[in-house]
Amino acid sequence: MAILTGERTKARAYFELVKAQRLAWSCAVIVGLFLVLVGHVPFFAVVAGCILAVTISTMRAWPRLKAKPAVRGGR
Repeated sequence: MAILTGERTKARAYFELVKAQRLAWSCAVIVGLFLVLVGHVPFFAVVAGCILAVTISTMRAWPRLKAKPAVRGGR
């Protein structure tokens, strides 16, 4: 049962991370559409670049999900 709970916790953390990246996804879609429709840039290059940008921002935000230990005492 502990393994199942751990997997649910990981899935929930990933879902929260993806929810936090909604702005990045929206910007990637808007910029991608602009580049393809107005700039006549190749479609696959734009899709690869947008996915890469969102993946990088998601991976950079991954360490922020871990809870910081409570500091007791001191200032």
